[in-house]
Amino acid sequence: MRRIRLGQLVTGNGYRNPALQAKIASTVDVLSHGRLTFGIGAGWYEPDYVGYGYEFGTAGGRLRQLGEAVQIIRSMWTEEKTSFEGSYYRVQDVVNQPKGVQSPHIPLLIAGGGEKVTLKLVAQYADACNVMASPEVIAHKYAILAEHCANVGRDDATIHRTATTVCIIRDTDAEARASLPPGLEFAYPGDLVSYLLIGTVDTVRERLAAYEAAGVQELVIGFEDPTDATLVRSFAEAFLP
Repeated sequence: MRRIRLGQLVTGNGYRNPALQAKIASTVDVLSHGRLTFGIGAGWYEPDYVGYGYEFGTAGGRLRQLGEAVQIIRSMWTEEKTSFEGSYYRVQDVVNQPKGVQSPHIPLLIAGGGEKVTLKLVAQYADACNVMASPEVIAHKYAILAEHCANVGRDDATIHRTATTVCIIRDTDAEARASLPPGLEFAYPGDLVSYLLIGTVDTVRERLAAYEAAGVQELVIGFEDPTDATLVRSFAEAFLP
């Protein structure tokens, strides 16, 4: 348990002030002895904003806010004091101590596949990215990310590439698909049963290979019951060396 990494996938930027986010992350990194990966996105699920009374705004506005927020967060993890004057956020000589355990700073993961803005922010500021899509689409997104990295003079190999998927294993593909819980289409685009880890062991093995071929370095896998450790053990026995 002391080796398991921790993180949220992901917080919506609009849920908290970015300076507070940076401080919370630093505290969690200290308490976990340097095991946090901090995940953040622009936010897109309007019912959460409505439910908590947060300003939802426009997609463009949320992306611009994210761009300012990640600059503040990274600076608070690396600089003695941070001052920032933006269109949405302002901090002045803010001190964040302790900054966290990891060096040079807590890994920053930005989630989302927007080709014009989100992936550009990944290239500029992130240590990792996360895309929720089919392997074919993911490969395309990574190619766009590589272009953004080239434009800012960064080696795209320095960005840890992750994706999110769902695992349901049954004796037949039809049984697995019949067990698919409703509502997943809100997060996974397209024909999700054709690329998520849904099917027999052989089918899942083929789809794992497809993610790997697309360039995914780490899969975040959702199981049917996240509290059932036997599902994780069974998956490990079947697919991990």
